[in-house]
Amino acid sequence: FGSASSAAYFCMKQLIKRLKSIGSIVGVVGISVASYIFAKFQGGFVSWFIFYMLLPFVLYSILLYFYPLRDFTVKRKISAEQLTRGGRVIVRLIIERKLPMPLLYTVIIDKREHANKERTVQQIVLWGFRRRYEYSYTLTNIQRGEYRLKAVEIEVVDFFNWIRKRRVYALQDSFLVYPKMTDVLYESANSRTSEGQKMSAYMLAKDATIPSSVREYAAGDRMSWIHWKSFARTNKLMTKEFDEQHSEQYTVLLDSSSSETFEDTVELAASILTAARNHQAMLTLMISGDRPAVFPAIQSGDQMQQALVHLAKIQSDGTGSFSMPLQKMDASSKLLFITGNLRMEFIHSVLQFCPNPASVVCFVTQNDESENLQVIIEQVRRLGITVQIISKTNVSSALKEAVTS
Repeated sequence: FGSASSAAYFCMKQLIKRLKSIGSIVGVVGISVASYIFAKFQGGFVSWFIFYMLLPFVLYSILLYFYPLRDFTVKRKISAEQLTRGGRVIVRLIIERKLPMPLLYTVIIDKREHANKERTVQQIVLWGFRRRYEYSYTLTNIQRGEYRLKAVEIEVVDFFNWIRKRRVYALQDSFLVYPKMTDVLYESANSRTSEGQKMSAYMLAKDATIPSSVREYAAGDRMSWIHWKSFARTNKLMTKEFDEQHSEQYTVLLDSSSSETFEDTVELAASILTAARNHQAMLTLMISGDRPAVFPAIQSGDQMQQALVHLAKIQSDGTGSFSMPLQKMDASSKLLFITGNLRMEFIHSVLQFCPNPASVVCFVTQNDESENLQVIIEQVRRLGITVQIISKTNVSSALKEAVTS
């Protein structure tokens, strides 16, 4: 019944629109007929002057009524499909037509959708006889999320707004705005030797590339793994074998509940993911909220891209729900919990998910520290959880300070 009623409503709407269109052209013809009858019976210079003065406008309105708007061809070009928050993007509309019908007031409306809200950009053009028109506009300080440009609407009007024609051109385009990431200082427990000396990035990379042994070549082995010195001695293809490199495991848990600093929480999560990925740390990203999500063992570039795309599209959850992901946390993993709305009921849910408070680091993004927040922070710290307040001045060093404390 729902689909049938929707179809009936659409048909009724189209019928009313059609009747209004017919009524407008009937009104225009009626004006011309009335002026002619008035001049015919009244006579005199003034009556005929009014008739001949109205005649060009009436004829133009009639021509505009029969002018097909499907003659237009609309194209849209976007300067970039992937940006970061605070950037700018240029959208260019190219409109072409074949018939050189003179057009006066032409309204071009470009519709886009972001965060379930629709926005429009409108431009009024005195088109004239042109067959091609290009129009560009710039979106500055764009916010994070997915922007969908769904349609372009063109509306033409005659001199006195007697005839108004409108057509919507479905034109699907989109671009993605990623969170703005900060260079975060990264400190890994695996970056220290047994003597406590800190190993350099070069030493870590070197250890990862030194083979521990060689074995006979098997189909599917990489050519770069062939041990050419053994091949020169024995004339048999041998393949290098490496010790398994155990990277430090992190689980980044993002609280998607609504808060004033939600954008800061998303940007911090993206910054930590990027920093850890650059240091070959094994990552698991978890999103808590109405629609929990899990991105386990992020190591490859494709996995990292999927996680960043999700962080770019995610919106705050205003329902107050804090459902945790079903997947349990690895016992050897360290939990990095990011929130802009610290509350004890959520902390208790986190401890059920990660029973070891010593392995939990809570990052709280706040614009100002209220007394109520300080009380909650003290309660959380008594449970054995490390709490780090994030501000604009300590974002880059927050991870290092929290992990090494």
